[in-house]
Amino acid sequence: MNNFSITAFIFLGVFTLSFLQFLAPVEADDSVCSKYSNGTCQDCVKNDGCYYCVPTKKCASGVVKATLHASCKDNQWKVGQCVFTGKILLIVLPTLGGVILIALCCCIYCCCCRKKKRGSKKEDKQEAKWRRQREDIEIKHSERRAERQQKYDEIRKKYGLNRKNGDEGDGKYHQFTNEV
Repeated sequence: MNNFSITAFIFLGVFTLSFLQFLAPVEADDSVCSKYSNGTCQDCVKNDGCYYCVPTKKCASGVVKATLHASCKDNQWKVGQCVFTGKILLIVLPTLGGVILIALCCCIYCCCCRKKKRGSKKEDKQEAKWRRQREDIEIKHSERRAERQQKYDEIRKKYGLNRKNGDEGDGKYHQFTNEV
């Protein structure tokens, strides 16, 4: 595994743990949360484990109770912040986490798995080197073949052997005739 994939797995682990810690319910004492009833949302949600019900302006403990039992009218409860309702957070956060997870998996696939299919630069250099060596061998082979053919032609000429009509004909060698 390369450094990028190790870094990506570490990031994914830290992100998952922090996300799970955010979703873990923290139960507060009812007496602490009830002090902030009929108050502002900011005063209520700054205490861990308290949620604020907007229609009734009630501050209560038990975030899980608010989500599962619909103890707040129209699911208008807020926890941890006062901008979005808890119902929206239950939809947006898992969706956002899923999108980030899919994007991270795509990045890991593109950077790691597809790189193997293309081949590395080292393999490309080695393949180019082999190709050059093969071309050099073929050039030397053709030069040696031409030298051998030249020597064969000289020997044939020395002993008076030639082919009829140049290189064509019946393929047999015949003696020169000294007709002048």
